[in-house]
Amino acid sequence: MYRLSINKDLFENILLKKTLVLEKENTTYWKKELLEPIIEDDKLSYKIRQFEKLILTNGLGNDKPQIVIECFKVDYSIEKGIFEFYLGKIIEQKNTNISEDQKDKIIEQLLKEKEELENKLKEKVKMVQQKIEFK
Repeated sequence: MYRLSINKDLFENILLKKTLVLEKENTTYWKKELLEPIIEDDKLSYKIRQFEKLILTNGLGNDKPQIVIECFKVDYSIEKGIFEFYLGKIIEQKNTNISEDQKDKIIEQLLKEKEELENKLKEKVKMVQQKIEFK
């Protein structure tokens, strides 16, 4: 398990499942942390360390918010020049403001918004079909 300290906004976005990929810049620090040197056929290469779980914290002290979350894989994006942690489900949370009830309410709201958008799309499709039939 690997421990990361992240800012409050990112922490809340991960907790609310708005952020599913945690990104870290390609710095010397992250290269040392994430790259493992390997020698194959007398050639030096590197592989990216993988973690099954991450501990994400925000702040300092014993009562800091913390979540334990699945990590599907750690990858490197050549296009963006960053390391990417692909996050899964939250296994455990401590000292967080967001309860399961709040998550359920947010999910309910998102489902309603999705349904409204689908209905609007269906109405527009019907209007286009009627225009085509009218001609």
